Amino acid sequence: MTSMEIWKLFEPDNYYKSFLEQNKRPDGRGLTEVRPITINVGTVNTADGSATVRVGNTAVMCGIKAELATPILRKPNEGFIIPNVELYPCCSPKFKAGPPGEKAIAASQFLRNVIKSGNLVDLEAFCIKPNKLAWCLYCDVVCLNYDGNLFDAALISFIAALQNVRLPEIKYDEETERAEVGLERNVPVALLAKPVSSTFTIYNENVHLMDPTSEDEDQGRGEVTVVLLEDGTMCTVSKSGGQLLTQETLEHFVSLGKAQIKIVNDCIAKALIERMDES
Repeated sequence: MTSMEIWKLFEPDNYYKSFLEQNKRPDGRGLTEVRPITINVGTVNTADGSATVRVGNTAVMCGIKAELATPILRKPNEGFIIPNVELYPCCSPKFKAGPPGEKAIAASQFLRNVIKSGNLVDLEAFCIKPNKLAWCLYCDVVCLNYDGNLFDAALISFIAALQNVRLPEIKYDEETERAEVGLERNVPVALLAKPVSSTFTIYNENVHLMDPTSEDEDQGRGEVTVVLLEDGTMCTVSKSGGQLLTQETLEHFVSLGKAQIKIVNDCIAKALIERMDES
């Protein structure tokens, strides 16, 4: 064990602070430098749409399963999108077996907020027959390896997997009240928006770390995630921790987040093209 490793083990706070004093992090990145993103779509053959995403050492996989369901009475003309995030002990010792923990619940709620605030899809397009039949997309995001910034990785995999979904045409027979599945033609999901998130760990009022690792999160006082639409307008903001967030700081986060919109969406588009070329 080297002297640096010993220092990190016994004095993690001072070890970490020594890097921030040089305007960098232990992994060598600057405070607002993001990690490389790798995206592969169609990685789960048994799913109707899927994507695997790596943001640095954080790896997540989203699998989407489409099922036919009955619309709810309040919204008889709409289908459903139900996201769920799972964090198992195998992805990090931070997480335990059993019911979903606080982080997984927060990530699932984050995706639901993005779907609603970003007007992600026209849920009426999922309706086959009002009051009778509609598509329900179960979107399961599983973390394979956790090294911070779950929200960004989860959203990227979710958006990429949605663009990989193909739904068979359904014909509803009103006399027999039965559905016929047509296998000749598959229909993609039409996204109305492609939101991109950027997450920051707040170390103190002057130091903010973009795309935090697990170590960054441990040293920080909370996270802020800004979600922007393709034109740079605000979709939603998620905040954890009790640190005060000023308007000036939020505008700074939005400015940095705008640079990520094209980068992320270009990565997804490239992954989709590569998948088409393979098939």
